[in-house]
Amino acid sequence: MSVGKITNSQQDMVYVKVRPETGVELETRTGGTAAWDETTTTFGQAFTAEHYFGRIKIVVHDAGGKNLVARLYDSPAKGVKYVETIFKEVDQEEVLHWIFDPMGPGSYYWELEIWSSNDPTFRLKTYDGSTFSGAYEDGSVLSGKSFMSKIVYCEDTEVERQVAMTGDTVDSGTTTVKSGSPLGQINTGTVVGNISRESDELNNGGTILNGSWFMEVDD
Repeated sequence: MSVGKITNSQQDMVYVKVRPETGVELETRTGGTAAWDETTTTFGQAFTAEHYFGRIKIVVHDAGGKNLVARLYDSPAKGVKYVETIFKEVDQEEVLHWIFDPMGPGSYYWELEIWSSNDPTFRLKTYDGSTFSGAYEDGSVLSGKSFMSKIVYCEDTEVERQVAMTGDTVDSGTTTVKSGSPLGQINTGTVVGNISRESDELNNGGTILNGSWFMEVDD
């Protein structure tokens, strides 16, 4: 991903090249009946993405408030690991929104397990009788099952989007942006294509009036 830089104090905008979400999703199930499965090891789902994707949604039935670690691999053989993220204090009926730099079309495998706990038990939503293959538990195929997840596609071609400078106004004009936030770690705005933008809502009821959170760039 190409990231714009602030080059002088009078610069009024910075652009980044991004892949906005298209609204199209690959659901990792075909038919079947909603259920749930429990494990003390790992659950995983193999899939083939036809487009770039930068977010995966996974439905957790119950993790008991424990931390879950999500890993994205090239296949169930786990020859190459692309992404690893820890979700803290995951409880009941939660949807994990796993956001990362977009990955290209191809075959992948996501996997979940409990992170650092004396009780490794957790439950995921499944579809019994689904003809979407590729569900695994502890490296073994779960026949006739698939997990309840969605692969969120984004644009195959990068587009330029404006991001904000320090001093841009938020919270209905009562606050200004004081410092930058790393891309993919924006917690107060509605995430749109991995970047919060103009008119996005904030958790205190305000909105971003112009621009959006800019990113810090290491030289």
